Amino acid sequence: MLDSNEITLCRQFDRLKSSLNRFLIQLDREAAAAWIFDLEKNEYSDGEARQRLAAVLEQLEYPDDRDGRETEICPGIVGASPKLLHLAADLNETRESFKRAVLEVNRKDRETAHRIMKQQGYARIHFKQIYRHLPILLKKPDSVRFTWGMTRSIKKISRQEAYRKLIALTGDNPTLGFQRQLEALAAHPKDEPIAIVQDLKPHIKANVCWVKGTGRDKEVTRKMISAALAVLIPLDPGERLPTYSAAYPGSRKPRKSRADVKIEAEAFLPSIRGHRYLE
Repeated sequence: MLDSNEITLCRQFDRLKSSLNRFLIQLDREAAAAWIFDLEKNEYSDGEARQRLAAVLEQLEYPDDRDGRETEICPGIVGASPKLLHLAADLNETRESFKRAVLEVNRKDRETAHRIMKQQGYARIHFKQIYRHLPILLKKPDSVRFTWGMTRSIKKISRQEAYRKLIALTGDNPTLGFQRQLEALAAHPKDEPIAIVQDLKPHIKANVCWVKGTGRDKEVTRKMISAALAVLIPLDPGERLPTYSAAYPGSRKPRKSRADVKIEAEAFLPSIRGHRYLE
């Protein structure tokens, strides 16, 4: 017997599927220009590009041979009619409502949503992929250039917290490597925090640009958006896409050191990625 939150989850999932179906039907009817690229450096145009986007959006489950944490990307630009833009916004809203319902039922047990979705016939449901929004622009840009971002997470913890993390990993019989880290930590000033640094997975973004006027009156507006899925822009049939360029992980420029970085480059507690702060 399902409780009220679990019933809400099922209803939100049904809403999401209905919204997705309406979007895909209209996407198939569209006639505006479109362009999609993949990581094998293939490029697809117009109807074929829309088919590629539809195929990714239809993947509500992850395949048997894939890690459920991995997501399928489909970067590019898809020209859209006002109706398709409206349906895309509705799809984004239903995805967000479904995500909230999942988080609510998982508050007591993190596996509840998986169990319910399995009962609904989706044993390998891909929550992370379903949650993603379609990027929507309501004004046609002059250019869309894709790039790969590389970020990292830095969390400040106390010496005592670092000690607990190390002990949790090593137990009562630390190896020589752990002993050296524990000794380095013991020599670390008690009141100085430690930075836990984690490099995050590269992600694709779109650098969107609008240009107004010319010469001295020229105004340029830029916006950077996440673009794992194709960016939808208003476009009439026969109208050209904005200037665009693809990007691939291998062509990503090495990340430059920031001028305000205030932690040592090398971790003195490598097992927990612990770095000292510079003075």
